[in-house]
Amino acid sequence: MASDTKTKTGSVILMSAGQEDDVTVVRLDRASESKIGDSPECHVTEGPFKGIVVKQTVDEKGRLPPVGNPNVRTWFFAHTRDKNTDLESATYSRERREICFWFRRKASKPDQILQATKYFKSLIEPEHFPKDYVSFIKKSMLLMQEFPLMRRVQVSVRPEPDTEGGHDGLSLRPEAEDEEPPIENFITVLTPAVYDYQYLPEVPVSRKNHVTFRIMASAEAHVALSHVYGDTDRRTYEIVLGGWNNTKSAIRYGGRGPIEVEANTPGLLNADDFQAFWITWSDDGGSLEVGRGMTRGLNCVLRWPKIPPAKQHSINLMSVSTGPGSPGRWEFIEYLSAVTKVSETKASKRAKVRRGVVWYAKKTKMLENLEAAFPSCINTQQLLSLSSVRLTDMLEAVVFLKDLLKLGLALEVARGVWLRSPTNHLDTAHEIRMVSEMPRLIGREAPTVALVTVLYCEKQAMDTMMEDKISYVVHSVDSTGTSKSTVYTVGRIGDHRVVAMKLRKIAIQASTKASHAKAIDQLIGIFDQLQHVLIVTTGGAVPNYTDYGKHLRRGDVAVSVPRTPDGPMYVHCSDVEMGDQAFFSTSVWNAADDSIAKVARQLYDVSVSRGGHETLRSWEKYSESGQEQLRRIDDRFHRPPGKTDRLYALLEGERDPVLVRHPVPPPEKRYAYRENTPNVRLGPIGCGRAVARIDALRMEFASCHGIVAYDRGLHHVVDAVMNSRVSSCGLVLGICDYLDGTKTRTWQPYAAVCAASFAKSLVLGLPAFGRRRGYYQ
Repeated sequence: MASDTKTKTGSVILMSAGQEDDVTVVRLDRASESKIGDSPECHVTEGPFKGIVVKQTVDEKGRLPPVGNPNVRTWFFAHTRDKNTDLESATYSRERREICFWFRRKASKPDQILQATKYFKSLIEPEHFPKDYVSFIKKSMLLMQEFPLMRRVQVSVRPEPDTEGGHDGLSLRPEAEDEEPPIENFITVLTPAVYDYQYLPEVPVSRKNHVTFRIMASAEAHVALSHVYGDTDRRTYEIVLGGWNNTKSAIRYGGRGPIEVEANTPGLLNADDFQAFWITWSDDGGSLEVGRGMTRGLNCVLRWPKIPPAKQHSINLMSVSTGPGSPGRWEFIEYLSAVTKVSETKASKRAKVRRGVVWYAKKTKMLENLEAAFPSCINTQQLLSLSSVRLTDMLEAVVFLKDLLKLGLALEVARGVWLRSPTNHLDTAHEIRMVSEMPRLIGREAPTVALVTVLYCEKQAMDTMMEDKISYVVHSVDSTGTSKSTVYTVGRIGDHRVVAMKLRKIAIQASTKASHAKAIDQLIGIFDQLQHVLIVTTGGAVPNYTDYGKHLRRGDVAVSVPRTPDGPMYVHCSDVEMGDQAFFSTSVWNAADDSIAKVARQLYDVSVSRGGHETLRSWEKYSESGQEQLRRIDDRFHRPPGKTDRLYALLEGERDPVLVRHPVPPPEKRYAYRENTPNVRLGPIGCGRAVARIDALRMEFASCHGIVAYDRGLHHVVDAVMNSRVSSCGLVLGICDYLDGTKTRTWQPYAAVCAASFAKSLVLGLPAFGRRRGYYQ
């Protein structure tokens, strides 16, 4: 039968009742009123059931439809008597009342435990405990209205033999008045009939030395106690229960590794009934024991008393699996203290807040490291090391990574190997394809323009300028078992087919310089129709304190264009010799094909012309559109306040830089000034740590070579392009500071959008697959 009660929010609490063997089940579901309606199966009853709408929802055997596993489970024992008999002659029957809770997805585990505890305490409050079943169910329904995160509550009543003799009235477990009822964190895991470990973030083991569980399987139950997530082959204790056709059990070092301890255990597992087991280990990793039952220390089956020091390790994670031909059902029960969840001292609250702040910082660092390593994948241990996360905190770290996986922000390309996702959950048109090698694109599908970025925010900005995007995640495993990956995003800008690639900011196994050069060689080798390479990144401006026409400020764009036909577009300073005057050791590059420089000059002429300022210039339109898209996933892409763009100058006679005003155009050029919009400047781009970070040398080197901006040191990338078959190359820098693009992150996302939008205008002005297009789109 079913009944409904309207909740405060206008939804309905629907009650369904059924019978399964000797168990009476009452299920309360939160549903919309439309699910009740005026069904002909519903009718209103009278008498003690007045006001309850009845509806049949069971099958022909009186059973309720099956549902998934609960989030929280608890129970108590009640002794009941027939109300028509007096207390002296009454016969009491004992029954077990189990309450299961299902919560909405947005409810965190602590909230689930807290709400289940409050619900349970209110329900069994001795002064107001319901004296009959109808009152008990009605109170359950009324209580559910007060807990909006609950989506289902189920009460099961099972008669049980009274092993403790008769009792007067009601008996609850635990019986001590000052004890709280037991709260279960109940986890069920299903494993297929294949040897493939499933990690269990719901069962923490890093700060424990034991675990208990039940397993229903015909044979081959495997438990892996690992040091690092994703690596069950090394630094793992593997426990095999009922192996070798349910005849033996063993402890191995490493998944399917050498057997360290074994024992004959015929018929240990049962395919039709749960069998309970416990596992304990010493805190120092020196011993390991496995036994039957739920009481630790009794019925020991396997014992490894002295683990060799070379094989000892801390246990931070647990995974389970079953073998071929034997699917398994596992049950893990964590008993949680309701007292610690409900009442917290001020000190514990402060500690909880501090831990939350620290973990927020660590999570942010983990995401940043994933983005810095992109397009390379990174394993769990490397990621935790880079993020300063201890191995004992691996559970929280892996749960966070799994959350990133659910949000579409990360990919797990192999077990325990992570990659920042090349797209986001809102960009549904951006397709991701996992491949072992990059497929060859031919004809009009072959990209002719490559767009190279360094920071992940630059890659995000560049992707918004493209249409019909497909990201190819090329993942492989070498002979040493190391995962390697790279990502190419192929799309369209106007009539051009383009490929975007991000260089890794950090290199895991080789120097950054070598990895960047190799990445460029692979890019040009794979896409053999490339004609142009544009490096789109952020950098630092060389300010001009008096001439607005030569001044660059944050948010502006610098494009690498030679000052003279035979001049360089890119200059690198490798060393400085100081004497009466500075002597700079330099390397210079220029592109043999000046197509990019020509289009850049044409766009610049438009930007400084009077007509070009009457309406939005093309790249300004693209910038506004890109910011609008990106702000939906990250609010960093807006333009920072103008007051944060402070300009300092080192004046003669002063030891410290002095704050100065940005120059403004003269009256006859006022039309060229537009507040909070990017300006474009053309000239050589420079780099070199020897000069970029020392103000005096930086300005002197820029003056000698006409440099307008400095990048973060991409000379090896430029050199790799110039020494390839591609003869057309250029750099587009979004200005984010007055150094080399690495001083502050505040302006980087916005500067990346400005650079990407101007790069789009450049691409649209290039020759498109066999025919010329106008430069201005």
